[in-house]
Amino acid sequence: MLRYIIRSLKCLFMVALLFAIIVVVMFYTSEHDANLRPWNLFDGQWTKVILFFVAYAAVYPLIGYNKREIAFGEGFSERRQEIANLLREMNLVPERTEVSEGNPNVLKLHNNSVIIRLLRMFEDTVTLTSDQGMVTVEGQRKDVVRVSMKLERYLQQREENENQGQ
Repeated sequence: MLRYIIRSLKCLFMVALLFAIIVVVMFYTSEHDANLRPWNLFDGQWTKVILFFVAYAAVYPLIGYNKREIAFGEGFSERRQEIANLLREMNLVPERTEVSEGNPNVLKLHNNSVIIRLLRMFEDTVTLTSDQGMVTVEGQRKDVVRVSMKLERYLQQREENENQGQ
């Protein structure tokens, strides 16, 4: 629940910041009355604007983050380094090893680009958790889809290689 609230507050901050930048840029690049100021553009409508931002920020964590399960089989903990190298192609790198080495069934990755991490307000972590032959991929929706598709292709290729070897 706390993670949801933090994500919602970060979203609210980012949307408000982008809105303010857009309004200021549009205001100062267009012709306007000399007595008009950017904050006067929404006189009497601020409650609607704020309600829209709050509603958007409250809903975004529900639709922006996702979990997906993949049938992996056994051997996730033995293949952690191989999976991390595979996902490194997608610019995802493992988080600090001393944190992730504590549980061999969990692999946490984040984007390697500081700019992307900053734009996502450090909510870019993708977590892979193995449990009874299933791997749960959790994170931002688009990253979950990309990582799960990459893992499914990896598993398919591994299965084809094993079948050719027999």
